[in-house]
Amino acid sequence: MRLLLLNQYGLTSGAPTGRILSELGAGLQEHGHEIIFLSSDSSYGHPRRGFERIIREARAHLILLWRSLWCPKADAVISLSSPACLAVTAGLVAKIHRAKHFHWIMDLYPDVGVRLGELKHGALSRFLTLLMKRAYQEADQVVVLDEDMREHLQTTYGIDSAVMEPFPPEVVWPAFENNHKPDAKTANRWLYSGNFGRAHEIEVLLQIQKRLEDRRIAAELILQGQGAQFSSIRSAASLLDLRQVKVRPPASPQSLGESLIQSDVLVVTRKAEMKGLLLPSKLILAELSGKAILWIGDTNGKTAQRLKKEGRHGVFAMTEVEPMAAWLQHVFEQESSGQVVEPKATRAVREESIRRWEALLRQ
Repeated sequence: MRLLLLNQYGLTSGAPTGRILSELGAGLQEHGHEIIFLSSDSSYGHPRRGFERIIREARAHLILLWRSLWCPKADAVISLSSPACLAVTAGLVAKIHRAKHFHWIMDLYPDVGVRLGELKHGALSRFLTLLMKRAYQEADQVVVLDEDMREHLQTTYGIDSAVMEPFPPEVVWPAFENNHKPDAKTANRWLYSGNFGRAHEIEVLLQIQKRLEDRRIAAELILQGQGAQFSSIRSAASLLDLRQVKVRPPASPQSLGESLIQSDVLVVTRKAEMKGLLLPSKLILAELSGKAILWIGDTNGKTAQRLKKEGRHGVFAMTEVEPMAAWLQHVFEQESSGQVVEPKATRAVREESIRRWEALLRQ
């Protein structure tokens, strides 16, 4: 089967969506499918707003449409959700190719824009909502990331969808016998690794670290990633006079697994108003690592409740700074002797995702 994959970002852009779709395509290719991956060659990590963003994303739509016209005829089109409203253009491409259309939603637009205040609720947002509803209805299969997103899509758009978790990167975990702190006196580490975008809570982590440092808890907060809040986070840490905060760029694929395993707690955030609109791609890797997870955001969503039921993860609202500091202190005290963790291999999860995608394509 010849599959045409569409996304704004390519593999080398550094965008999570570019990595996810590229690696999904590589996995399907290993299973005998012919893959054509088209992107608009957009750069990632330089957020744009207003008219500049509209021009940039309109250009991405035109490039993807143009390149799709000149590639070999496809049997199916798989599109992600970047640029905004890509389902519309991908649906048109599928019609031109007389192919099936599978739309995998990474985040819902215009819903995210309205909730974040980037797009005013009015005639334009209502038009885009109707446009996307039509695109979802015409797709042969809409795929979402979690049950919260599936529920939102059903409630808001009347669309049934299949749930498919993000495709995890293939990380190299350190050797099992080395998965502990080399020295019991080493400061406890809690790590946020990922996007510093506006849909995530970052500065609340500094407030929690302030509480820990005031209590003289040996805790080190590591913030690694990129995004809109990256440049301001250092200043915020300095204003709070924090001494045990490290801000660094994204970890390379080769060192990502080690950075996760060397931490005692992994932080995953999603603003409460983003429930059902996106799922942090870092969550699946955090779960595979076997480490304790601090979830900050909605507490009543299905993903949050699933984590809470496991018993060893902390699930809190953004305003619960003191309870989060107390939870971290408790976890650090339990882990003071060093925890040995055996992470789960990402390859098995990736293979299962490939098999599930093949089942969707066969349908």
